[in-house]
Parts: sequence; C-alpha cells; structure tokens
Amino acid sequence: MTSGHFEPEFQSPITGDMERQRLVVRAQVQGTRIAAIWQVLLPFSRHVEHVDIKTFPERGFEEVEIALVQARRELLDAILARFNSMSWVMSTRIY
Repeated sequence: MTSGHFEPEFQSPITGDMERQRLVVRAQVQGTRIAAIWQVLLPFSRHVEHVDIKTFPERGFEEVEIALVQARRELLDAILARFNSMSWVMSTRIY
C-alpha cells in the first residue's frame, strides 16, 4: 500500500483563520492506528474539539473524524502532511 492521499474533491477552501473544520482520516478496516492519531494530534490538541471513530466493514474502511476549531491553514497543512505520510492512511479530507 502506498501512503495516504488527499481527496481534493472533498476539500473546502482553507484560508486564514477558520472557526470550525472537520478532518477525516480513512483507513482499511482494522487498519487505523489510534496511537498514531493521538501522536499527530497532541501538538495541536488545543484545536481539537471532538474525535469520532466510525467503522464501515461493509465498505471496507473506517474513518476518524476530527473536529478542529480556530485552526489556521498552516496548522491544517501540517496535520494533513503528517497523516498523509503514514502508510496505513488511505485518504484524508477536510470539510
């Protein structure tokens, strides 16, 4: 498997300060690495409002949805880059 990729068709414009954004990280069923997610989020924890993990076994993937508040573009770019560098990540998207 190659490293994760960003799903641009789901991207909303990211400019300046954002009140609320949702970042979704998708992996194969039983492929999500919870410890790795927390390692990525720890430096940005003051921006994390909520984390929701969903499993869709019939579709073959699971998602971690991370609600972020007041996250600047640079912060979102850093988080996306960290997740997309991980081999277990299938895709990421922001909305």
